[in-house]
Amino acid sequence: MNKIKFFAILLLISLALGFRDTGLSGLQFQAYAQSGNAHEVVFTVPVGENGIHYEGVDIPEMLTWGPAAFTVAPDGSFWIADTVGGRLLHYSPAGNLLGKIDLKGLIVGATDVEAAKAGIWVLDQASMPPKVIRLAEDGAALGKYDLPPGLHLEDGLTGIALGNRGELLVEREGDAYVTQFTDATGNPVEAMTTNGYIHKGGLFAANASGLNSLTPKRGTILAGQLHIEVETEYDLGGMQILGFGPQDDFFVALEELALNPDTGLQVDQTVRHYDALGKYMGVARVPIAEQYTYVQQGLAIGPDGSVYVLATRPDRVEVWRLVFTQSLDSILYEPPLTSNPAEIHDESFGVKACVSRNTIISTASSYRNNSKYLSSTNINGACSGRQKPRYLGGAGTYSSVSYDWGGFDTVSGFNGYMYPNTYKAGDINTTEESCSRGVDCSGFVSRTWQLTSKHSTCTLENISTQLPSKNDMLRGDIYNKCGDHVVLFSSFGSDGMWDYESTTYNSYDRVVYIYS
Repeated sequence: MNKIKFFAILLLISLALGFRDTGLSGLQFQAYAQSGNAHEVVFTVPVGENGIHYEGVDIPEMLTWGPAAFTVAPDGSFWIADTVGGRLLHYSPAGNLLGKIDLKGLIVGATDVEAAKAGIWVLDQASMPPKVIRLAEDGAALGKYDLPPGLHLEDGLTGIALGNRGELLVEREGDAYVTQFTDATGNPVEAMTTNGYIHKGGLFAANASGLNSLTPKRGTILAGQLHIEVETEYDLGGMQILGFGPQDDFFVALEELALNPDTGLQVDQTVRHYDALGKYMGVARVPIAEQYTYVQQGLAIGPDGSVYVLATRPDRVEVWRLVFTQSLDSILYEPPLTSNPAEIHDESFGVKACVSRNTIISTASSYRNNSKYLSSTNINGACSGRQKPRYLGGAGTYSSVSYDWGGFDTVSGFNGYMYPNTYKAGDINTTEESCSRGVDCSGFVSRTWQLTSKHSTCTLENISTQLPSKNDMLRGDIYNKCGDHVVLFSSFGSDGMWDYESTTYNSYDRVVYIYS
């Protein structure tokens, strides 16, 4: 494996507000971090037809997103998933474009990529069911496999990786559950799941104690027979084995969290390097706050043991090589010795809502678990200005409720608009069409909160209150960024969180329940 995905997704959402049983309240989380150490820009990729694409740029009430993943091949070349553009880009170690593979018609959205001797593996988390495809370097399809139940989005699917023999692994909840899916030749095998990665016969895993534990600043690295205890200065939001170097050395990515009452949640992501005997070799900082968009699989290890970052900018994407040092100064907020967060428990908030958290989550689940037959008219019928959700193919039964920009439909309302009426399922274009139905991110939260009218991501702040701490987050609270995106919090995991959201991110284009 050579990737990582966990708590950092919250950074580009600017996390936010919560719902109390006695009223509306919340936590205005705003992601923040700074680099603090050097990196080398290896090469640059432009935005546009000859490079990568973004979606949602400068569009109100829509998350801006772009490339979802990249990897380094055994020959040192780079593969970048231009997810919005529906293709893979192949670059030489010096950054020369070697080729493009058009993925349209093969998958819904490329959310992870791995390069092995058996071919180029691409994960499609957005399709129903999720699948992996194996490609030759010229783009020829060598195999396409649906992931079985138990390896789906709602099961915590987060990525793919390669074992040390080149076998394909499927990751859930980061590295909490790793399932071997194929052998080294690319042929599916009987699934075998471990709590971490097997490297040369040893089990490797990294586990934070958890934000809700009594020791939120501690974690443990299991490296074969070695147990390495980790203690950080700030709460440990997550940690994961990133991958291995050529000398059986290994890398672990960590995220520390702090809450600044003025700027919100701060996240510091670093990578620690250990040799084969578990000796600490150095650390590098990942400048995630400098990212224009969140990259789901934004770290990769090259065959020479270098650690690379896919860095997004408004007009380009850069591939960076991290520079390691023995230590780094903290960049996170240091709270005063005393604080008084009790203001949020103002009794006046009790008159603003009376819906229970169970009702909120039950409503959210009803969107995700909805099942409805969609006709060819619902999917491809005439609807001027509409852009069809990408997960919709031919007529058939689909789960969930489609993303519809500006939408505010209930589950029963959406189903009724599909049949006996003949409205169109969803619209990922950023204009409101009267012929399409569904729900967008803030419309979804408004419905789960049982609001009588649709609130935007900016007006949700007017009916909720900032929480004083991430530890105050309870299911049914929200993470919000005004004018951009909002998600409904379900629970924390050791290396991330579970949430419900209606989103176009990764080409999901519907209400999803995901671990991120």
